[in-house]
Amino acid sequence: MRKILIYKDLDNYDYQTAELWAENLAAAFSYQKEELIFDKKNDNAKKLAEFTEQEDVALLIFELTKNADIQKYLNICRDLRVPYLFLRSNAKFDLKQISLPVSFLIEDKEKAPFASAFGRFLKSKILIYAPKDYGSKARQNINQMKTLFNSFSLDYEEKQGKKGSYEIESEAAKNAEKDDCGMVIISASREYGLDDIIFGSKEKRILRKTQIPILLINPRADLYVLCD
Repeated sequence: MRKILIYKDLDNYDYQTAELWAENLAAAFSYQKEELIFDKKNDNAKKLAEFTEQEDVALLIFELTKNADIQKYLNICRDLRVPYLFLRSNAKFDLKQISLPVSFLIEDKEKAPFASAFGRFLKSKILIYAPKDYGSKARQNINQMKTLFNSFSLDYEEKQGKKGSYEIESEAAKNAEKDDCGMVIISASREYGLDDIIFGSKEKRILRKTQIPILLINPRADLYVLCD
């Protein structure tokens, strides 16, 4: 049976929010809930990726406690083929609507199967955030996503953002609470450049500013989707 895995950095912390989310998601997807304590067996990206594949993990959950090292978590998730969810403590489990910002990047299309999984199994309405771009690539991504959502008769709506592709994920995260969205799906950076090292990656900046749960998808073609 596939697993929803809670990543625990401190074994003396109760991780109540992560436990609640894991229980609800495991029930929705008919998966098993388990937990993983941070140790030498999973302290880098390669080891953690190998562990999740060996254990048939479908989703990894991190609860961002007061002293959580966000960059450490992001670093060890770089090789994952499964999505990973970041929660603030006391984040409410409410996935009636989820936010799906879409840019012109080709890897953004990889968000669609994960958004559709929440639409199918949790009946989440999908709010597609369209960027204010002049080109057609983002529109092509959105149209392909809609084709997938229509094939499952999912409930979705498109909203026009005010920002372009490079900032549409930040805008969606900033407005998620106002939009009544219980989660935002974003893509992880392809690689960390000099600006990311100095100022922090865009996903780290988003995680530091928002209280809304963030589901991260790595930009790779061999991802394991949440469901068949």
